[in-house]
Amino acid sequence: ITPKIDEVQSHNNTSVDVEVPAAPSVATQNHQPQSTSNQQPSHQKHQSQQNHHHAMAMSAPQASAPGQTPKIDIPERPDHIAAAFERIKLQNAAACDENPNTEGQGSLVPDRSDEHSTVAPPPVLLRPNQTPWQSWESFRGYPFKEVPLATTDIPSNEVYNDASNVIASGRRKALLIGINYAESPAPLQGCVNDAKNIKNLLIENGFTDDPTHMVMLTDEEQNSKYLPTKANIRRGFQWLTQGVSEGDVLFLHFSGHGSQVSDEAGMEEDGLNETILPMDYQKGQITDDMIWSSVVYPLPSGVKLTVVMDCCHSGTGLDLPFDYEPYTGRWVEETNPAHSKGHVVLFASCEDAETSADAIGKYQAGGAMTQSFILAYKENPMPKYPEFMAAIHGHLIDRHFKQRPQLTSSQELDTKNSRFSLIEGIQPNKNRTIGRIQRKKIRPGSADDRRNFLFR
Repeated sequence: ITPKIDEVQSHNNTSVDVEVPAAPSVATQNHQPQSTSNQQPSHQKHQSQQNHHHAMAMSAPQASAPGQTPKIDIPERPDHIAAAFERIKLQNAAACDENPNTEGQGSLVPDRSDEHSTVAPPPVLLRPNQTPWQSWESFRGYPFKEVPLATTDIPSNEVYNDASNVIASGRRKALLIGINYAESPAPLQGCVNDAKNIKNLLIENGFTDDPTHMVMLTDEEQNSKYLPTKANIRRGFQWLTQGVSEGDVLFLHFSGHGSQVSDEAGMEEDGLNETILPMDYQKGQITDDMIWSSVVYPLPSGVKLTVVMDCCHSGTGLDLPFDYEPYTGRWVEETNPAHSKGHVVLFASCEDAETSADAIGKYQAGGAMTQSFILAYKENPMPKYPEFMAAIHGHLIDRHFKQRPQLTSSQELDTKNSRFSLIEGIQPNKNRTIGRIQRKKIRPGSADDRRNFLFR
């Protein structure tokens, strides 16, 4: 984000709180892999469980007198369902005994120990193949290891060519980062507000505010564990992906300074790696290579990660292989792509060569991209991707910002039919090969002083 302050007329900064009719849920038909296996796919099992649930739905009798309390016959829980619930409770109890730090994760009684929690966690049952998530307080992290320049072929039965969705597990996790750099030569004013506003949006959409499911790092914090230092941000990336499995939904938000450095590996088309700057940027920037290796490549198929980067030079800030062209409605693959199995989408505030605005309105300072993202999602919480990008860009234009938001993806999504959602719309892996592919060695670029103004 550039420290330039744009005055915005008050009518352009009033919050939008629109009553939206319930949007139809994203289709959850089961995707079929390119395989003739006789084993029933897990998604069909999930669908059958949902059908059983609907079969047990209750309806109130009609023609009840005003004020009369109707009597409803509740069907008995079948023996096999009751037995399954008992097995899950025993598994959860055993998992908590083995790892006390995961107590409450996936249990029938949600964990409400965090005194700052504003909503009750959803009652998510831990599936047998799921790993309990660790809280931020207990997660220690591990040494960073960058993914080498290599590729791996994916078996044909693990590659899905249709546009159907994975059934969401109900587990959601978010990492939010806002840095104002108050003591730096280029302070910002609205980045911490951005993190707080995104947090509110996620809570409104079913995310849980506790240290196991949501972590917010800001430079206004007094607790050193929640400061956006380079070490904490990199540990946050690892925490975000810890224990995830098919059907899980993740969210990552960064609002702060972005920059560029020379790409000595020769992978980037402009010869430059995009970076984000932690509050202790003197210890080094965090490159897009580091972010891709930490939060993109480790994700298994069927896990969705939504990322919003509200910073300068963020267009390809995750090194995702597919860039969306709004004028043609098509995806364009990078010359040297970095493929992975998870479903990752990046909403970036501007192109790689552009800057992003930190704006002050009548009521609150904030990043122009974050504010536009929130407004667009509240207006339509189940849009098609082109519609959503057009809405974000429209809000930026209305407020006289010249930056052009960008959309990149780890999967080549069907933009004509796929819809964006914070909590569902999970696509399975369509990439036949994962890893970094170097088709052309590109000469390293030179980042000028304008992109590294904090280091002068």
